[in-house]
Amino acid sequence: MSVRVKKTFFPIVMGASAILMLPAAAGAVEFQISGQVNRLIMNVDNGEEDGFVHADNSVSGTRVRIAGAGDYGDDMTVGMLYETQLQSNPSSDITVDSLDSDGIGGDVGDGDEFSNRFAYIWIKGEFGKVAIGQNSGAADGSAEVDLSGTTVIQYVGSNGDLLGSMEYGTSGITVGGARSSFDGLSRNDNLRYDGAVDKISFAASIGNGDKVEAAIGYNADTFLIKAGIWDKADSGDDVQGQAVSASWIAGGGFSLTGAYGTEDSDGDPENLYFKVGYRAGDHAFGVDWSETKDKAAGDADSVSVAWVGNLMDGLQVYASYRIESLDDVAGEDDITALVGGARLKF
Repeated sequence: MSVRVKKTFFPIVMGASAILMLPAAAGAVEFQISGQVNRLIMNVDNGEEDGFVHADNSVSGTRVRIAGAGDYGDDMTVGMLYETQLQSNPSSDITVDSLDSDGIGGDVGDGDEFSNRFAYIWIKGEFGKVAIGQNSGAADGSAEVDLSGTTVIQYVGSNGDLLGSMEYGTSGITVGGARSSFDGLSRNDNLRYDGAVDKISFAASIGNGDKVEAAIGYNADTFLIKAGIWDKADSGDDVQGQAVSASWIAGGGFSLTGAYGTEDSDGDPENLYFKVGYRAGDHAFGVDWSETKDKAAGDADSVSVAWVGNLMDGLQVYASYRIESLDDVAGEDDITALVGGARLKF
């Protein structure tokens, strides 16, 4: 499937340039600081080693953000977002050596990791929203629509976020090497446009290296669906991809979520995801299954159960148990993980 749509971005670029060159208007920009701390304790067994680790939950890592917005005039607003992730021992960096280290957690990831997540300026009006800087590409999140209420610990990409560097037994293959949700091109330096007509949203972006992404979504409160396409133009091997996800929640709290993603690269790998959820008051429960085919030697799948409790405004506690499996590879063994943790937003 071809997704080369570079020429369609010429009007976006020209429109963005014209908007950014509008004469300045007087007005104040108000700023807000927010963020979160998200920590977990996890017992991991990869068939060869087992042990406990303390880690930062890379599903939604510890971070700080500054957001600002102000009235530009003529029914337009301008703003900015800067967000930095500050993790001590990211869960995605846990290896077999981490499980055999001195003490609980030991030398996981050799300590701290810092990374910029967002750094962009935007302007919004009746024409939609235009942003420039480090931002999510338009297709980012196209595999991640989820109304279950358990996404702080369980979603389509949580296997890699929690166990991405963990090896299946002595196979030499890690979870991150065998699994992917194929969720667009994540965050990159780009020019992005977002628009909406009633409940239908659409977005397009072009980033460094001619990364091109587009997405369309539908939001009906109890039913969400999003689809995205992308072209990783700087890869040198014409890698393109597509993803779609949908989630529905009933009035009684029962929910269904599904996602599919693929890339037109060597082996044409693909990922399938399905979740059943239930929300009751301040509590959410989920059971999910997923499988990635042809990304590495052997197909990889996982199953997990999760609980999330919203104890007060901004505070979530959670627990999960998951099994990661790899088929038909010498030395492979299942990885099991029992997880408990908490996220506090401020």
